Amino acid sequence: MMHPTGEIVDLLPQSGYVCWVIPRLFSQTQCALLLTDAIKRSFQQASSHYPTSYRNNDRLVVDVEHLSWRLFEQVKPFLPDTIRIQSGNPMEEGTWRLRELNSRLRYCRYSAGQYFHRHLDGVHYRSARIQSKLTFMLYLNSADEFGGGRTLFYRSKDSQEVWASYLPQQGDLILFDHNLWHEGEVLTTGQKYVLRSDILYERQTTEEASKPQPPTPYQEGHLGYIWTLLSFNQRLLVSGGRDKIIKVWDEQGVCQQRLLGHQNSILCLARINERTLLSGSRDRTIKVWQLEKEGFGLQAEFQIHQAAVLSLCRLSDQLFASGGGDKLIRIVDLEGEVMRSLEGHQDWVWQVLALPNGHLASCSEDKTIKIWNYQTGECLVTLPEDCPIHCLAFDAQQETLISGNYLGEITLRSSQGNHAHWTIERTFTAHQGIIRTLLLRGQYLASGGEDNQVRVWDRSTGQCLDAFSHTNFVQSLAIGNQDQLLSASYDEQIKAWDGPPAQDRTATL
Repeated sequence: MMHPTGEIVDLLPQSGYVCWVIPRLFSQTQCALLLTDAIKRSFQQASSHYPTSYRNNDRLVVDVEHLSWRLFEQVKPFLPDTIRIQSGNPMEEGTWRLRELNSRLRYCRYSAGQYFHRHLDGVHYRSARIQSKLTFMLYLNSADEFGGGRTLFYRSKDSQEVWASYLPQQGDLILFDHNLWHEGEVLTTGQKYVLRSDILYERQTTEEASKPQPPTPYQEGHLGYIWTLLSFNQRLLVSGGRDKIIKVWDEQGVCQQRLLGHQNSILCLARINERTLLSGSRDRTIKVWQLEKEGFGLQAEFQIHQAAVLSLCRLSDQLFASGGGDKLIRIVDLEGEVMRSLEGHQDWVWQVLALPNGHLASCSEDKTIKIWNYQTGECLVTLPEDCPIHCLAFDAQQETLISGNYLGEITLRSSQGNHAHWTIERTFTAHQGIIRTLLLRGQYLASGGEDNQVRVWDRSTGQCLDAFSHTNFVQSLAIGNQDQLLSASYDEQIKAWDGPPAQDRTATL
C-alpha cells in the first residue's frame, strides 16, 4: 500500500494484524549514528537474562528518552492513530490512542550460529492505561552482510508454516502486532544488527468502561506476566510478576499489600518460616521480607548470583537454596552468607527442590536433573533427559520425583531412600509445549504449560481428570485458602478452579 509519506509493505494482508515494513525509512547515515563503535563494544550475552533454548544472541539495553522521541517523530506518520481491541479481557478491550515510543531501546546483535527462537514480544506497561501494542524494529545493516537471519512470522505457536518472512535492507523498519508469533532465524555467516522498541498506546475511557464493576477474587492481577504464586499460610497468598511488584492477597482474593523494591521481574518466592518470605528477581537480587502485624517489611537484601534468580526453596528455618541463570546453586543463610556453592550444571538452573536427609534436587536447561548432598556439596547422581527440564515435585511418602520438561512430558521416578539410584516408573505427554509448573496433592498432580492449560492428573494411571484454560502460558500453581487450585499466567490473571470431582475430595487439589 502507499502511505501519504511513503510506501508501506504489508507482509500479512487480510490477516487483521499490523505487520508492515517501511523500506529505507532511516538513512545509511542515521543507521551509522545509531550503531557506533562504542555501541558495538558494549554488547553482552543474553544468556544471563534468557535461556539458550529461547535465544543466544547478544544484546544491549539503553534508556535514551531524547533519542526515542526523534525515532518516534520519524515513524509517527506511518502508525495507526488508534487501535481497537476486542479480546474478552475487560482490562484490554476498547480503543487505544497512539502515544509515544518506549524510551527503553534494545540493540540485538546476531553472529553466526545465533538466533531468537519463536516467541511473542512482551507488552511494556507504563500503567494500566498506557501500554505497548506494536513492536518497532529497525534493521541497522543489510542482508548482504550476513547469511540467514530472516525475520519469520507464524500463524501460531505450534504451526510449522512460515506465514511471512522478511530479509532486510539497512534502514528498513518493521512494525508488527505483539500478538504475532515470530523468530529471528539462525545466522549462518556475518553479523546482523537490530534496534527494537515498542509503540505505546493509551486506552480511551468510555462510559461503559468507567462504570464500577463488582469485584471478583484476584481481579486486579498484575500488569504483565505473573511469574510465581506462593501460599504463605492459611490466610495469605503471595504473587510476583513482571511489573516488579509482590502482591499479598487475603482469603477473599483482595490485594492487601504491595511490596516494592525489585528493579526487574520477580521470578520466584519461598516461605522459610512462619514469618519469613524470600523473593528472587531477574535483577539478580534476593530480598528477605518479615511478616509483622502491619504486614511484610523488608529485612535484608543481597546479590549472590551473577544472573537472574530463578528458584528458591527452604532447607530449614534459617537456611535456603537458590538456583540461578549463572548455572550455580547456592546454599545461603538469611543474612546472605553463602554456606556452600553447588557447581555442575552447564546452563540455567530452573528449579531447586528440597529432599529428605539433607538432599536437594535441581533441574536445568542443560537437560539434566542432579541430586545433591547439599551439606557436603557432593552430586550423588545426574539424571539425563532429551531436553531441558523446567520443574520438579517430590512425594516424600512414596519417594517419587516428578519432572516436567520442554517437550511437554511428565516423568515419574522412584527411589529407595538413598536418592543415589532412581527408576523411571512412567513418562507421558501432558502438554503441547513446555511444562512450566507442577503441584502435588495426594494422588493428584496438577501441571501448567505453554499450551495455556492447567491439567489435573491421576498419578497412578496418567489419566487427565480435568483441564482449565488461560489465554497465555501458565506459569505457577498454588493451593488457595478454600482448597481451590490457583493458577497464574502470562495473561496477567490469577484464577481459582475447583479440583477433581466431588467424590474424590478426600485428596483433592
